[in-house]
Amino acid sequence: MLLFVAACLAFAVASLAVSAQRRVSFDGKTDYALTVEKQSSSDVKAWWSAFVEQNTLEGYCWNLNTLPLADRPQLGDKSKVLRVGGAGQLTQVVEIPPGKKTAWHGYGWEGEALFYVLSGRGQTEYRGMTGGLPSNKYTWKKNSLFAIPVDHEMQHTNLDPAQPVRLLAVTGYAINMYPFVEQELRSGRQNPAENAEERTRTLSGTTYPGHYVDDLREHPVAMREARGNRTAFFNMMSTVGHRTHPNIHISELTGPQAYAHKHGNQPMFVILKGAGYDIWSEAADLKAYEASLKAGTAHRAEYGTGTLCGVPGGPHWHQHFSTGTEPLRYLAIVPRGEYEEKE
Repeated sequence: MLLFVAACLAFAVASLAVSAQRRVSFDGKTDYALTVEKQSSSDVKAWWSAFVEQNTLEGYCWNLNTLPLADRPQLGDKSKVLRVGGAGQLTQVVEIPPGKKTAWHGYGWEGEALFYVLSGRGQTEYRGMTGGLPSNKYTWKKNSLFAIPVDHEMQHTNLDPAQPVRLLAVTGYAINMYPFVEQELRSGRQNPAENAEERTRTLSGTTYPGHYVDDLREHPVAMREARGNRTAFFNMMSTVGHRTHPNIHISELTGPQAYAHKHGNQPMFVILKGAGYDIWSEAADLKAYEASLKAGTAHRAEYGTGTLCGVPGGPHWHQHFSTGTEPLRYLAIVPRGEYEEKE
């Protein structure tokens, strides 16, 4: 009976936290929560805020395999923070030395952490911060993807005694808020066949449940002709009702390019294999986007395996191109976002 009452109380608290989810300006600042075992909240806040301030990088694309990282002795790792996905997301590259492990740490009720393994092998133990339940564990390798529930603390261990481990960590705290844009200008598709019905059909047939994917490079993908690629979506939601990461998928081009499309929010993508480049534009509609291509005024970024790129805030057209000898495959993470009301 006591266990039942405790479970109901925990669910009620979780529901309250979810309903009170923060909303922040996409180009603003967020105080990202962090707890570390055997460190007081005041001590953590002091060094953590300074670390984020001093080690955040702005840009569009980075090579995650070679990106220089800063020592973070308080957690036992190295890291850099990337300003992609909007202020509501904490995006980090983390490296753990050979044979070492991090301190136990967590991101509270608002922070659901998603990890992609860039290199190495290891394990992650995680447990509820309120105690009373046994810990769980993922054993992972290069190209694995996994998520940790909110209100859990975790400890990463590098199981390789000779090589460091490198992870991409994307933790969602808040919903990004964007300036008002007319509904018809918030999204767009180059191929008319890509519509709501086609998307619903794609999601129903290509979405995989679960909180762990063993190898994204080898995971099966299904044909999506309307986008010009093959794809697979993942429901990585770790807590019922708390979809911090509402759109996670892998896509693989079937030819030299995918159809152009227009996003709201601020999607980020990591190249899993192949090489190519991305073109994006602030153009209001498809005609203006195509004109920017011809005029050479659209932005262009080259990428290869291990590159992360983040589309800027607000509705942007963008398009993927493949130039390598193997099909271009990427992991896409699209954070939550909403538009402000019209004044």
